[in-house]
Amino acid sequence: MDKGDKTALITGATSGIGKAIALELTQRKLDVFIVARDEDRARKTIKEIEKSTGNRPAYFIGDLECQRTIPALAQRIKEKLQRLDILILNAGAVFTNRATTDEGIERSMALNHFAPIHLTSELLPLLKESRPCRVINVSAGAHLLSPVDPEDFNFERNFGGVKAYARSKMAAIMGFYEFASQYPENDIQFLSLHPGVIGTSFSENNGKLYSFFMSIFRQILRSPASGAAPVVYLALSPELAGKSGLYFNRFKQTKSHALTYTKAVRQKVWDITWQKIKEITEKNHKK
Repeated sequence: MDKGDKTALITGATSGIGKAIALELTQRKLDVFIVARDEDRARKTIKEIEKSTGNRPAYFIGDLECQRTIPALAQRIKEKLQRLDILILNAGAVFTNRATTDEGIERSMALNHFAPIHLTSELLPLLKESRPCRVINVSAGAHLLSPVDPEDFNFERNFGGVKAYARSKMAAIMGFYEFASQYPENDIQFLSLHPGVIGTSFSENNGKLYSFFMSIFRQILRSPASGAAPVVYLALSPELAGKSGLYFNRFKQTKSHALTYTKAVRQKVWDITWQKIKEITEKNHKK
């Protein structure tokens, strides 16, 4: 994909891999926009990237855990951007204790699965106008650790932090395979990847003790820049033109968990997801 005059939108870009992706794409002269929940952090990130690259990204504010606000966020994006060549869905987190959003979705599922699927869907009109374009789901090899259970999708019976993270990441991969099947021309490319085991701050919302152990473990992990490299490759590589519905372990195309290729389970996950999103958004419209 030629980087000239390309527009990229990145979620979860105020720290870690997302910030490193935004920095690299800005350095390469793309027109970069980030989505952040906190405006102060967004401004700080923009200022740091501009200082480093001489180019200034822009930002949108939105809470991706909140499904009822995603249509409004997408509308602001569509009003601002004339085209969207690269959408990178990087926002994610692991939660060691079960909690739900005020919409009743377990937080891992809300942020790691519902948000990328919902935001992508809301931005499809802009993506269609921008073809050829790419949508990249920053997933995790951890999805291999625990298969999705459609009968306990919200972890009401059996919760574990790693389990919820793994299953939410697997559900998002399934969603991307479904998107790819809906656009068989492959002029909107849907790609997922494991960027490597990266030392970032994405798990620092779980208390001081957990953060302390992670700070030690992080010293032996890959840097955010290393994690960003395969994402940038998927975003820009001309070798991947016309390819969709694929999963990568860093730079190498590989297979995701076997369950992600089971059409019946994938369809059930898709149906559960959209039933909940429609329930939330329709209720919001009635207010």
